[in-house]
Amino acid sequence: MKALKILIFTGLILLPGLNLKAQKINYGIQAGYVYANAHVRKDNEYATRVFYPMHSFNINGTIEYRFPGAWGISIEPGYIRKGGVVDPDTYNWERFDLQLNYIQLPLLVNRYFTEKLFLSFGPEFAYLINKDGNSKYLEEEFSRFKFTSFKENALEISALIGVNYSITKKIDLGLRYNHSLTNFSVVSWRNPRYPPGAGYMGHSDAYNQYLQFLFRYKINTGADK
Repeated sequence: MKALKILIFTGLILLPGLNLKAQKINYGIQAGYVYANAHVRKDNEYATRVFYPMHSFNINGTIEYRFPGAWGISIEPGYIRKGGVVDPDTYNWERFDLQLNYIQLPLLVNRYFTEKLFLSFGPEFAYLINKDGNSKYLEEEFSRFKFTSFKENALEISALIGVNYSITKKIDLGLRYNHSLTNFSVVSWRNPRYPPGAGYMGHSDAYNQYLQFLFRYKINTGADK
């Protein structure tokens, strides 16, 4: 958590100081609809599907430095809810949303094809604040699996790519895809014929992924000055 705070603080200080005289600093706010769909790596013969899509959201600040020509860099500190839905039809429990609340910090490169159309790509760093929602059974054993190691995997690194279009000088729309490179939990598979705590048949890593529809409002654009 301390490391992530240092990253955010450093980025907020250094990025605007790159070249204020060049008038290429854009900053604003953005929010979006997040189609979160965590998944389990099927590297175990007993692994089955655990998660289904969950509707979620994000809200971020954004600061971009636009280089002369076709390139820019941006940071977007904010909040996002990731996770997924565990389906009761599969595991005979009541449905619950696995809601994972993160502080996130995408560090992105922007490639402009025109003044309106650009591609964004780069890493996203995120830190798990807490787990909430209707997930009262989260720490318990299910008939076929058990979640573990949330705290050990609180810091997440992921890869992000997206396309953006400026519909006006102040407003952008975007579509993004993100997939984590580090796992957020470990799923322990168990034989339902054995009592809780017994009959484990291996482990699989669980990863976040999401599709995001983004709305961005630029409070300041370098081109205005």
